[in-house]
Amino acid sequence: MRCLFFIVLLYCCSPALAANDASKEGAFGVVFYNVENLFDFRVDSLNPDREFTPGGLRRWTRRRMMDKLRGIQRVILQTGAWNPPALVGLCEVENSRVLQLLLYETGLANLQYRFVHFDSPDSRGMDVALLYRADRFEVLHSEAVPVEMVEGEQRPTRDLLYVKGVVDACDTLHVVVAHWPSRYGGVAATHKKREKAAHVTRMLVDQVMEKNEDAPLLLMGDFNESPGSPLFSEVLGAGVSGSEGQLMSLADRLPSGSGSLKYRYAWQWFDQILISRSLMAGHGTLQLDPSSVRLFDFDFLLEKDLKYGGRKPFRSYQGMHYQGGFSDHLPVGLELFCRPLNKDVLPQPFEETESGRLGHIE
Repeated sequence: MRCLFFIVLLYCCSPALAANDASKEGAFGVVFYNVENLFDFRVDSLNPDREFTPGGLRRWTRRRMMDKLRGIQRVILQTGAWNPPALVGLCEVENSRVLQLLLYETGLANLQYRFVHFDSPDSRGMDVALLYRADRFEVLHSEAVPVEMVEGEQRPTRDLLYVKGVVDACDTLHVVVAHWPSRYGGVAATHKKREKAAHVTRMLVDQVMEKNEDAPLLLMGDFNESPGSPLFSEVLGAGVSGSEGQLMSLADRLPSGSGSLKYRYAWQWFDQILISRSLMAGHGTLQLDPSSVRLFDFDFLLEKDLKYGGRKPFRSYQGMHYQGGFSDHLPVGLELFCRPLNKDVLPQPFEETESGRLGHIE
C-alpha cells in the first residue's frame, strides 16, 4: 500500500509545480475544496436521501465512491506538489466514514493527515470538514456552530465548523469552514438564508476577535455569493487591499474572468478564503504570502463545455450520467509562513469560556 501511495505521489507532483518548492518547504499551505456530493455508498439511517446508494437513482457504488476518494487525494497532493497542504477545508461531505476512507484507503494518513468533522442537520446530510496534517497543526479546540434558519424555514442548513490550533509551534490560528445555503429555489428566494448564515459567521468571528483583535484567522468556504455581495462588505465587514475591516477578501488577487465554478457562460467566485487583517499587516508571527493566492485549475479538473463554450469543471455526473470526474467546483488556496521572533516572547492563545467553547450563538 505504501509503495502504491508513493508511486501516486510521484505521478501527481509534476516537476513544473515542484520547481519552486525548495524555497517554500516551510510554507503552510491552505486549500478549500467543495468536493460535490461525497456520499457514503451505504444507506445512512440518519439520512433519508437514497439517491446516492447502489439501489438509488445514481447507482452510487463502493467502486464509484473509492474512485472519487482517490480523485480527491490526487487533487490535494497536486495543490501542494512536494509540500502537501497543511489544512484542507472540505464541504459536501456526508459523514466521518468517507473521511476515514479518504485518509486510510488512499494513503493520505501516511502524510499524517487527520480530520475534524461534526454531523450537521443539513437535510441531505452534507457537512463541512477540515483535514489537517498533525505534524504541522495541533488542534486545541473544535466545535460545530449551528446556523438556525429563519422562522418558517423547513429545510435546515449545515453548521459552521470552528477549529483552533497551533501552526508549526509558532502561533495560534483560528479556522472557520463554511458552506452557506445554496441558491436552489432562486437567488432572491434563498437570500435570507445566506444572510442569516452571514450574521452567524460574523458573530463567530467577533467572538474570536473580542479575545484578541490581532488573532490570526482564516474563513474559508463555499458562500454561494460573489465577492461583491453586500453580505461580505456589509455583514462580514470584509474589505479588500487598502480598505478597512476585520476581515480581508483576497478576491482582488485572483485572475479576472476566472472563477471556482461555472454557470452557463459565466465563471463565478463562490469559493473563497478570507483572512484576518493581522495576517496581512506584517506585525504578527503568521503572515500571508500574497503571491501564493491562487485558483487550482489543473487540466485534469476541466473538460470542454460543448454547450456554452470554453471549459468547465469535470464532474462525477453529467445530469444522471456517471462520467467519473471530480467536482463542479475548483479548489482555491494560499500559503502562510511563520516569521521568526524572539523565542522568549511567544504569543499565547486566547482564553476560552468556562465551558471551553466559544458560547452559543443565536
